[in-house]
Amino acid sequence: MKPFFRTALLIGMMSTFSTYASAQETTGTNSKTIRAMTGATATSSLSASQTALIVVDIQNEYYAGKNFRGQMVIPDGDKVLKNSQKLVSYAHQKGMQVYFVRHIAPKDSPLFAEGSVYAKFHQDLQPSAREAIITKATPSSFVGTDLDAQLKKKGIKKVIVIGLMTHMCISSTARDAVPLGYNVIIPEDATATRDLDDGQGGVVDHKALQRAALAGVADVFAEIMTTKDVMALPVTE
Repeated sequence: MKPFFRTALLIGMMSTFSTYASAQETTGTNSKTIRAMTGATATSSLSASQTALIVVDIQNEYYAGKNFRGQMVIPDGDKVLKNSQKLVSYAHQKGMQVYFVRHIAPKDSPLFAEGSVYAKFHQDLQPSAREAIITKATPSSFVGTDLDAQLKKKGIKKVIVIGLMTHMCISSTARDAVPLGYNVIIPEDATATRDLDDGQGGVVDHKALQRAALAGVADVFAEIMTTKDVMALPVTE
């Protein structure tokens, strides 16, 4: 991904604007992604030894349980949970590395407070003893953590990023993964977000925000697939 990243961001942006200027003038705004315009190809197979699944923030703050209710309950959270379970099982079966990421805030924080039920992983998707747990304090799974070092030590080249929330921690993780040299896949149905105040007196619906967040990260940073499509890819050693 490093050559593509340099091309797309350091050179591609300039060449893209000049190359497509006349097309934009005659046909309107060019909606192709920068990935498409710079020749990025679709993933046709996965290497088990070079692919890792990163499970981001599937924690109780985003769910309502029997004795608790998180402050940011995700409307499509159950779908994310089910598809994430499938992908974790798939990764185990194929011999891929799995990393569980959690967001932990100070004990007096109103969200993800350390030691609280809200900071815990969802009871139906817990890391096993063989899986690394990455603890972060920012939206990105890479900032202030040793995730990059762990991935590079294992020889990982491609990461499949799933979890919550799409517009925040999923996007931030994908954006930071690319300049570090990783190819990124986001299974869209294993991610989700919530309704969000737009700062102008309105609310952006979670489905609209999900679509926009995926489009934004797909422009340069990630290949968007479905859980089914990822699991259908041929896997080599």
